[in-house]
Amino acid sequence: MTDQRQSASDQASDKRFALRLRKYIDIVIEDPLASMLIRGAVADISPTGMRIIVDQYLPVRTKYTLTMKRSPFLKLRGQVRWIRAFTGDTFQVGILIIEATDDDNKRLTNFLELEHQRLSGNA
Repeated sequence: MTDQRQSASDQASDKRFALRLRKYIDIVIEDPLASMLIRGAVADISPTGMRIIVDQYLPVRTKYTLTMKRSPFLKLRGQVRWIRAFTGDTFQVGILIIEATDDDNKRLTNFLELEHQRLSGNA
């Protein structure tokens, strides 16, 4: 029984890795506490999170609303998990998706699967 659980876990891990997509998508990050809008770009995305590039420091554990300005046109709530200096005055930020509608989750999964098929030549 334990072997089956590990296999399922390994498969889920493989699936998560396989569905991570390097895709630049323009985003707007809403900071409700400062009443600010911050522009950025998604550098890669998976069903559970994303790495974004921004020119503002976003503190770890802070929650934001992120709106994608291109396909898949999602609006999600995310929490900053890590931040690293990137180039010049920009930062790479790891975002954990903490809230999304069922519809947005489905659109994200479909988008990732279609892009994966397109990039692997299976479309």
